[in-house]
Amino acid sequence: MKKWCLLALFPIALAAQAAQHAELGCQRLRIDLDPALTEDVVEREWQSGEPRQERPASLQLVGCDGQVLSQMPLAAPLAQLDPHPLRGAPHPTFLVSADLTQEAGSYNGPLTTAVEVVSNRLRVAMAQPASAKGRPDPIQLTQTLKSSWRRVDEGPGEGLLAVRSQPSGGRFTTTFSRYSVRPGGWSVTSRTQAGLWESDTDFPADSAFPASPRSSAAHR
Repeated sequence: MKKWCLLALFPIALAAQAAQHAELGCQRLRIDLDPALTEDVVEREWQSGEPRQERPASLQLVGCDGQVLSQMPLAAPLAQLDPHPLRGAPHPTFLVSADLTQEAGSYNGPLTTAVEVVSNRLRVAMAQPASAKGRPDPIQLTQTLKSSWRRVDEGPGEGLLAVRSQPSGGRFTTTFSRYSVRPGGWSVTSRTQAGLWESDTDFPADSAFPASPRSSAAHR
């Protein structure tokens, strides 16, 4: 039953905009699928959890002359692309998802990665912890029975909210993370509290997440 709840809870912003290509001036991004797969198959089989025998998909940056300038391997044969870049990002940044759903398990589902286009190359967008301590982490978001994410407006740009529950010491804890654009790139701020969140309930209110840098600055 939970599996079917998860199918309905794939982030609305991405599900409604899922595509296999995106325009970037005269260049474009495209999902390169195994020849045995089509866009219709991807849409029909998305989050079915059925085992796949095809090769993993890849994301390609195609130049104005039609040549592939850069490509990035993805983690599964089924993949989709949100054709709308994140507003306000320091470089053109797109969300690409690979379907890691399995028939059983609360921690399997689509893995969405923020991918930047920098100097005609694809690279995973990285976020620096807001405390400035620790190394930058790749911006990767999961949609499972115990995790979810959303695009959100932050002033003139956009940010990302992610929630994830996991067992810790015999109980569950839930982490709320906010990805925001700051001068110099992306930052991430997180807080963790005791308790379980599952994706068959409402997505947490904005107030459950750390405040955005813009709203914090406005109150100083």
